[in-house]
This record gives sequence, C-alpha cells and structure tokens, in this order.
Amino acid sequence: MKTGVMPVGHLNIEQVRQILVMATTPPPLRGARPWRFQCTPGAIELYADIDEGPERREQLLSCGVALLNLRLAIKAHGSHPDVRLLPTAGRPDLLAVVRPRGHEPVSPVDRRLAEAIPVRRGNRSPFTAAAVPPEVQRELRRAAEIERSWLATVEPEQIPLLREIMDRAVPENGDRTDFDVQPDRLLVVVGSLHDTNLALLQAGQAMQRVLLTATASGLSSALWSAVMAQPGPRRELRQLLGGGLWPQVMLRLGHGAPVAPYTPVRLEDVVTSDEHPFSAGLR
Repeated sequence: MKTGVMPVGHLNIEQVRQILVMATTPPPLRGARPWRFQCTPGAIELYADIDEGPERREQLLSCGVALLNLRLAIKAHGSHPDVRLLPTAGRPDLLAVVRPRGHEPVSPVDRRLAEAIPVRRGNRSPFTAAAVPPEVQRELRRAAEIERSWLATVEPEQIPLLREIMDRAVPENGDRTDFDVQPDRLLVVVGSLHDTNLALLQAGQAMQRVLLTATASGLSSALWSAVMAQPGPRRELRQLLGGGLWPQVMLRLGHGAPVAPYTPVRLEDVVTSDEHPFSAGLR
C-alpha cells in the first residue's frame, strides 16, 4: 500500500484526483476528519475509524457527506458510480466501495449539485427574514428522500419547546448563540427511520444533498447537531417531530451574508492506493 492517487477503472489519474478533491471538500461536523479513501485498480474505497462512543453518529454522518460528494464527482466525469455500502461485516471500517462503471452523460440535476460542492459553505451569520419559496422547500424534501431519509420542518408553534430542548443540550455541548432559531426562518431536521450505521451513512448523504440543493437554489445554510449528542434531548426532539424519525442533524436554511472559503485538505493525508485491494472479491 502506498500514499497517492492512481487510475481507477477507465478514469485516468487526473480525473481521479479531481474526483477526490471534490469528495474531500466538506469539513466534518466536528473535530478531525474521520474518513480516508483508498484507490484500487477498479474502485475507490471509503474507510473510517468509527468510535463506539457519542461521536460515532457525527463521524458516520461526515463520512456520508464525503460519499455523496464522491458519487456526484464521478457522475460529473461522465461515469456511473456503482456503490456498495458496508459490503462486509468482517471490516466495519470499510464503509463503501464505489466503482466507476461505463460512460453516461451527467444529468442537469447532478451537474448542478456537483457545481455546488466547491461553493457550499456553512453560514453562522444572522439570516434575513426572506422566505424560502414553497417549491424550493419541496425540492429540499425530495433531496432527502432520494437518499432514503426524510426532512422534517420545525413549525413556528414548535419553536418555544425546541428552544427549551436546545437549552438543556447546551451545557455539555458548548455555546449555541450562533444558531438562534426564529419562527419566521426555515428550520429543518434530517431524520432516518433507523439509527444503525447504514441509516447514518444514508442520512449523511441526505444532509449533503439537501445542503447542495439549497446552495444551488441560492440559499445559505448552517447545521447544528449538538442536541443529538445527548440521549435525553434527542428523545425529546424525536417526540417533538412526531416520534417516527430518529433526528440526525438540524439545518437552518435561508439568506445570509457571504462567508470565507474552506481550507482544502491535502489528498496525501487522506488518500492511499493499493494494487491488491481488500475489495477485490466484492464483485
């Protein structure tokens, strides 16, 4: 095994490099990047060192974000990403194997989302009171559903109870003054029917598809997951949303001031290559 980028399938080394730059663009929800990629002759493999503690959920969500970007980047290069999630129980650190298959034109929607990857930014500035149009809200909900997750909207009458839940979550998770909630702002929660590793990977992809859809529609976004880190407040939020979904992350969407760009990650720090991949038998 060695550090670096190599050709994968019919994609040349420069195409793979561009794809991995897009895949590694998003920062993790919190702390160090939990993911790493491995190039093999036929696939790009996504690995992660996942804790079994309270940070596991955020780590898997962050890996899902990177995976969605990887899929969109492969599509933007005219190929179909054949994805296998959690392909073997014997390697829990292997989250996904993605094989570029064939040649196909990129759809307008996928191109639009891929173009949004380098410009999407988290925005903690105050948002204006300008409303998010209903048709855009429908598009955001559809984006989550495509990734087998759901987008629940926090209604204005739920805001007072939500503030109480957030206040109880803050002491162990830091200050939330930069994530104020207002009845006239769009506040949504990405949720899943289950709380397994697979569901969290799907929810991470759903979160990123929602965020990229918002960016492509000219919206700013901020995310907050601290309330999900404690079992008590998370159960309360689940009940507030009707009790059917496991809440994974809360998003504030609207119109905010421009923000600074991300500092790109060095591919050498997160990408390895292997001529004899573990996934060789996963055909």
